[in-house]
Amino acid sequence: MASAIFLIKSITQHWRPPFGKEITELEMDVDEGKKFDDFPKEGPIFKLVKCDGDKALIEFSGKFTLKGHLHPRNRQIWIEKDEAVDFAYLWGEDGITKSLKLKEIVRKSQEENQQILEEGLNPK
Repeated sequence: MASAIFLIKSITQHWRPPFGKEITELEMDVDEGKKFDDFPKEGPIFKLVKCDGDKALIEFSGKFTLKGHLHPRNRQIWIEKDEAVDFAYLWGEDGITKSLKLKEIVRKSQEENQQILEEGLNPK
């Protein structure tokens, strides 16, 4: 099992006066199979499907579209290490862009994998 470290940059462009812009950045360590980056009232935006070498397969919410890429039917895209992929949400009160950059893939040892499995079966 592996995890991926992502840098998530969120840009909110207000469509009403005074037409401001907010930019935030967040770094997340995500295990394979886990959903992440919750969006208000919509739930998680992304899911790390799997890691393979220096790339990660990401599934994204149907509320978002890919910017600058063909939009896959299954809403999944591979992201290479140090590559940033932009996603846009245009149906709310503001325009929102999420830039997802894969910083690193972290391989888990067999012991760590067992501990993660046990914690999942026996939540505290």
